[in-house]
Amino acid sequence: MAKKKDSGRSDYALVRGLRSTAGRETTTFGFSILVTVTFGLMQTTQGSPDTRRIFLYAVGAVLSFTVLNGLLSRGFRAHLPQHDSEVQVAATSLNLLSVVAGLGAAWALAGNVSGVAVWAIAPFVAGVVYLLTESVEETIAEQVLERYVERGAKEVSE
Repeated sequence: MAKKKDSGRSDYALVRGLRSTAGRETTTFGFSILVTVTFGLMQTTQGSPDTRRIFLYAVGAVLSFTVLNGLLSRGFRAHLPQHDSEVQVAATSLNLLSVVAGLGAAWALAGNVSGVAVWAIAPFVAGVVYLLTESVEETIAEQVLERYVERGAKEVSE
């Protein structure tokens, strides 16, 4: 049991809050890093963007999630299952891989394509590669937990 302070609050409230926030926000944090460094990469390879290119960039970045969510939810009609937090924590601890993979994809594209459209295409591709790589990380984490953790990983919940 948690020790109680004089105020009646648990000594571990901050730790619980940190654990909850870290587990819930890691994918978002990785994607935020990805879109930030991809923008810097685009500016380095394509030059300073005008307002139109900045808007295209934002649309491309958002569409990566929109398109995948639409496809995976069967047109936004089906629930998207979530792994248990143990799997998510293990998987998103590997965010370095998914961020670098997404950035690498954008770099390859930006190095071979130029023009206005690349400002929308590069963040879209970076986001899709990020999400696909993070899915692989979750698959690996789930398998590792099932194999090496005594109680195993739980099934994905609907």
